[in-house]
Amino acid sequence: MASTSSSKPLKELLAEVLPKDTPFTFYHFSTPPTKSPALYSAPPHTKPERTYCESHFLAVSITPNPSNFAETAEEFLVLAIEVLIYSTKHLTTIFVSKADSTGCISTFNLPRSQSGSPLKTISGTFVSWLVRERQRPGKRLVVSLFARAQDQYLFPGSVENTNKHVLDDRGLIKWWCRVLDPVVRDYVPEKESKSLSERLADSASKSLENGHMEVDAGVDIEKGEDTTTAKGYLIIPGFDTHDMLRYIPSSRSPTSKPRWVATHPLLRLAPHPTAPPRCLIPHFPDDPKSRFLDELDEELPDHTGGAQGGTPSRSNGHWKSVKTLDQFWDMMAYRQECCSGRCVGFIWVVVTPPHASIKKEAEDESQSQSQSQSQSQPHLPPPPPTANPPSPQQPHHLPTAPAHPPPPHLHPLRPHPAPAPPHQPHLPPATTSYFHWPPTSRGTLLFTTKHYARALDVLLQQNFTTRAAAARSSARWRDEVGVLAGMDGWGWSVVGRKEWGGRGEAGAGTGSGGVNVLGVRKKRKVEGEAGGAVPAERAGRGGEVQPNVLGAGLVRKKAKVEEGGAGAAQGGGEWD
Repeated sequence: MASTSSSKPLKELLAEVLPKDTPFTFYHFSTPPTKSPALYSAPPHTKPERTYCESHFLAVSITPNPSNFAETAEEFLVLAIEVLIYSTKHLTTIFVSKADSTGCISTFNLPRSQSGSPLKTISGTFVSWLVRERQRPGKRLVVSLFARAQDQYLFPGSVENTNKHVLDDRGLIKWWCRVLDPVVRDYVPEKESKSLSERLADSASKSLENGHMEVDAGVDIEKGEDTTTAKGYLIIPGFDTHDMLRYIPSSRSPTSKPRWVATHPLLRLAPHPTAPPRCLIPHFPDDPKSRFLDELDEELPDHTGGAQGGTPSRSNGHWKSVKTLDQFWDMMAYRQECCSGRCVGFIWVVVTPPHASIKKEAEDESQSQSQSQSQSQPHLPPPPPTANPPSPQQPHHLPTAPAHPPPPHLHPLRPHPAPAPPHQPHLPPATTSYFHWPPTSRGTLLFTTKHYARALDVLLQQNFTTRAAAARSSARWRDEVGVLAGMDGWGWSVVGRKEWGGRGEAGAGTGSGGVNVLGVRKKRKVEGEAGGAVPAERAGRGGEVQPNVLGAGLVRKKAKVEEGGAGAAQGGGEWD
């Protein structure tokens, strides 16, 4: 399924999964890949892996039907998501950094069973699209995030919006697992690893045919198999394996292989699997694991809190208090983010191509030098506005300096030279041995890291407390980012084409629905056997009695919560 839709642009993919005849406006900007600190600390006497990072920010807005309001229709931001893509020679890491919603999706007047579905659909489609666009032959790719609920993260004041529905930590972990489950199912399941005796038996049988002995000590992938596999992982510090299995998506049939496991894939992803534990855990920005790593690194000799990714020269790379990865996860359960009634879910989706390369290769010094020069961050001041905005899939490349004036003194017989063309910023190539950066997967606006941070700061200075404030803030952010880029109308619209089969299909397919507040529901007494009063749980609108009423002594099963709640990776906010 991944191969059939890999060539489709993001706009087309979104139109296929969004509700029919429902208009959305998308704002997407990104940065070029630039050198960044390594995600994994290097073992002693080893240099950190050369790592590049690019940032993506996608904001989604809606415009309600003007007939439903007295004033002119206004645009409302409803969702924002930030994704960081780290890339080395042997691994691509897609980290869902921030996500938040405003609660303004309710102005769409969709049925309650569908009101939350666009947020889930857009988030999953955006991440899945980046996964397809960033795959490299023979290189593993991992989607990583941590789920921790907060009232608001990207939209200030949105928590005061009564239409913004909130999920707790447990509901948020389930929500993100279901968002990423389609990414897992886009690829075939991984083959189960065989025991040593089984691999020896297979190798012995093959040796009879080939005339020599072969032993594969890694993951059992058949030779010549040209398929890409995927697997989901979940860790909730403080939870045992049985409890964590309740949060991952279930298999679609009893006989199908499980696509999710309650463990971590760090030993498969780290560049040095036999290194100390501190070299096996990625160091993401504003991540609970990263804060714990920084505290544990203070135990190392000669630790000065310097550049990320290295190991002090006098240290063997081992902490004094934590010796293994299992002990690290056990200690995480006592961290502030994971205790006091809170829980944090760490989620991974590992995409493994056929014959994934895990061998450490020597770097070419000449190539390293050229890459270092090409990745120097250009300064991109805004150009004058243009009348023709670029298409959604073609990024807006900005010039860096005006044309150079002709020299002041010219020979009278020499023709007057034409002005030099504007200097274009030297962007990195689309594909190198360290990253894959196709033009079709870049943002509509291409910013430097400085201007990218400025665009986020503008959003964090707005107010989304009320509907009127949200409309003003949405317009102000859109216009100021356009001024920063030097162009107007930089968003692109999508009208959904997905047919909804009714309430049952929407609820089952997207997991949408209201937020359930956990607690004890007291059953009201029935006055009389035949002519008594109807309990409130059975009474519908107009006094109509609902048919799905359980008999006395039975337990009411709590409805599943998938779509309705708050959710964010990286401590983000709540979802509709």
